[in-house]
Amino acid sequence: MIVSSVLLFFAISLPTLADPLKKGFRIVAPPRPTYTGILQIPEPSHPFVAPGHKDLRGPCPGLNTLANHGYIPRNGVASFEQIVEAATHGFNMDYDLASGLTAFGMLARGNSYTDQLSIGLDTPLIPPLPGEIDGSTTRGLAAHGRFEGDVSMTRQDWAIGDNINFQPDLFAELLDIVAQVGNDSDVTGPKSIVNVEALSRFKLKRFMESQTQNVELQYHVGRLTLSYGETGFTLNFFANGTDGTLSVPAMTSIFRDQKFAPNWFRRSSPGTIDLIGNSSGQVFEMNPVRPGANALNGTYIIDQHIGNCAFYNNLAADNVPGVLLNTTGVLKENVDFLLNAIHTLFPNCPAAVPHGAANV
Repeated sequence: MIVSSVLLFFAISLPTLADPLKKGFRIVAPPRPTYTGILQIPEPSHPFVAPGHKDLRGPCPGLNTLANHGYIPRNGVASFEQIVEAATHGFNMDYDLASGLTAFGMLARGNSYTDQLSIGLDTPLIPPLPGEIDGSTTRGLAAHGRFEGDVSMTRQDWAIGDNINFQPDLFAELLDIVAQVGNDSDVTGPKSIVNVEALSRFKLKRFMESQTQNVELQYHVGRLTLSYGETGFTLNFFANGTDGTLSVPAMTSIFRDQKFAPNWFRRSSPGTIDLIGNSSGQVFEMNPVRPGANALNGTYIIDQHIGNCAFYNNLAADNVPGVLLNTTGVLKENVDFLLNAIHTLFPNCPAAVPHGAANV
C-alpha cells in the first residue's frame, strides 16, 4: 500500500500527466477498515482548508467535504483506493458500498488505466484513456450524464442552470420544508431535525420543478434511484453519530460550507447499501415518482417494463462505455476489477455487460 501510494503521488504530480501514453497503474483493493465504530471527524490532522482556484470540486457535497479536509487529495483528483479509504473512514460508509460507487464513478467518468478520477470536471492532470477510446478528455464526475444527473437536491439540472455548484435557492426550499415538518431538538431547537417527511416533500418538489422547467429531463430508473439515494446518504451519513439525528446546522455545514460541523461524529456502524436503500425507499414511498423522461413537448413519458435488476443494469451496462470491454493488459484488469466491485452490491443479478456510448 505504501508503494502504491508513492507511485500514485508521482502519477498525479509530474508535469507529463497529460501524456496519453502515461503508464497505467493496477488498481488494488485497499484493506478493509479494522475499526468501524463511532469516531470524531475531522481529526486534528485533517483541518478544513477552503479550495484554491485550481482545486476541483463537483456536485457531490460529501466528496467536496472530504477533499476540503484532505481525506482525498485537496486538488480533487483521487485514485480508487483513496476515495474508498476516505469514504469508509470519514463517513463510515460500508466498504463494499464505497467500493461499488467509486468503481462506477471511475468507469463512467474517470481514467481506469491511470487510476484517476476528478470529483469535478476534466483536468490536464488526468489524460484520456489510451487511444482516446472514450474521447479526448476524461470528463470527471461533474460532467452531465452517466454519473451526474437531473433532480439533484442542491444543484440545478444541467440543461437549465448550474449543475456543479451549490445553489442557495434550492437549499432554502429544503430548509423551508424542514421548518414546517422537521422534528424538534433540545440542542438545536424546534423544527431543526431533518426527517423522512421533509426530504420526501422536497424531492417531490424538485421533481415537479425539473419536469416543468427542463424539457430535456432524464429521470430513468438509474438516475431516479441515485437521486433518491441522495436522501438516504443525507439522512445516514451526514447525521451526527452521537444520536443518529441530522440537524439543520450539521446538514448546512456539509451542503453549503463543504466541511464537517463542530463536534461531529461519524455514524456508529458502517452504512450499507441495504440501509441506504431502506431510507431512500421510505422517502420515495411517501411521494412516489415513476421513472421516465420528458418528450420534446414537455410531456413526461413513464418508462415501462422495469425489471428487478434495472437499477444495476442502468449503471453498469447503460452508463459504462462498451469500448472498455475491448481492452487489454492493465486497463482490462482494472475494468474487470471495477465491474466486479459494482456487481458485488447486486449479487442476485446476472453480471452486466457494458454497452454505453463512448465520448458522451
